[in-house]
Amino acid sequence: MDGKRRPARQYWRHVVGWPLLLLGIAGLALPFLQGILFILVALTVLAPEVPAVRRLAAALRRRYPAAFEKAAEIKQDLKRRFGLP
Repeated sequence: MDGKRRPARQYWRHVVGWPLLLLGIAGLALPFLQGILFILVALTVLAPEVPAVRRLAAALRRRYPAAFEKAAEIKQDLKRRFGLP
């Protein structure tokens, strides 16, 4: 069962992560979007699947731990809303 679940999880990480990253980049220029927050959430979603993002996220997590704590809270809230473990 876990073998079938893994590709689905990878798929959804990419489907959710990349648009969040694009929203974050757009949010850097738009005053009504929290660009940095979207980027950090996207990095936490994509990090398990993309090695370059994993390295970047690790470096940013060391430099900005409070922002990553906030992103983790948002991630947990989304998981709770959609009934994910």
